[in-house]
Amino acid sequence: MVHDAMKNFDHYEAARDLISCLNAEGYLSDASNLQAAMEEGATGTEIFMALKFHLSELVLRVPLTGELKQKAARLLVELNNALD
Repeated sequence: MVHDAMKNFDHYEAARDLISCLNAEGYLSDASNLQAAMEEGATGTEIFMALKFHLSELVLRVPLTGELKQKAARLLVELNNALD
C-alpha cells in the first residue's frame, strides 16, 4: 500500500543524506541552508516548511543531475505530501 510506504519515509534522514551529497558535490551554500532549516526549526512543521522552501528554490535554480536530482525530488515530494 502506497500510503504505508510514505508513512515509513524518514524525512530527516533523507534531508541529512541530501545535505551530505550536496556538500560532496560542492553545493555548500545550499547544504548549509538545508542544515540551518533542520537546526533552527522549533517544530516539525516549521522544519518541513523551511526544508520545502529551500529545496524548492534549489531545484529551480540548480540543474541537478543523477542521484542528487532523484534524492532532492523525492524529498520534495514527501515534504509536500506531509504538509498537505
